[in-house]
Amino acid sequence: MSDDKEIEGKICQFNRVLISYIDFQQAHAIATIILDEDLHTEYPRAHRIKLEALNSAMVVAYSRPFSGNRGVPDLPNRFIGHLSDSEKEIHDAILADRNTVIAHSDGEAWNMRPHYMDIGGKHILVPLHHGVHRPFLRKPTERICDLAAKQREACFEVREALELELRPYIPVNTMEAE
Repeated sequence: MSDDKEIEGKICQFNRVLISYIDFQQAHAIATIILDEDLHTEYPRAHRIKLEALNSAMVVAYSRPFSGNRGVPDLPNRFIGHLSDSEKEIHDAILADRNTVIAHSDGEAWNMRPHYMDIGGKHILVPLHHGVHRPFLRKPTERICDLAAKQREACFEVREALELELRPYIPVNTMEAE
């Protein structure tokens, strides 16, 4: 019975690694688009919405393996333990952005301060707040691109090892040749 539980746990890990590989691939691809299209140039006057949207998507894609998903566990700590201090710093910044301003509206991060401006006797509401939608700058985006590629490759290595062990438990679908 414990063998079945052990195999079930390893299949769950295997699924997490496969999903995470795809998430890191997406984060890397999005970062590459941002960098290749040089969307940081003239921000925020040009490309503002496109850069902010792609930045949000990049942050979400990178964060998924670490953000408490239903039905599949987070990646184990070894996926953070192999990072350099500099990589851990950018990893933590990505997760902090995701948790405070990308996937949630943290009141402290927004620091909303509404007030009225009196313009010609009319009161116009002005909601002052921190620039929560500001994307990562070019250098951090380059670091995220590299980090996502590194994490993707770490997933691939773990996937290969688990696949060898789990091959007998993975179903085979046969297609008829025409």
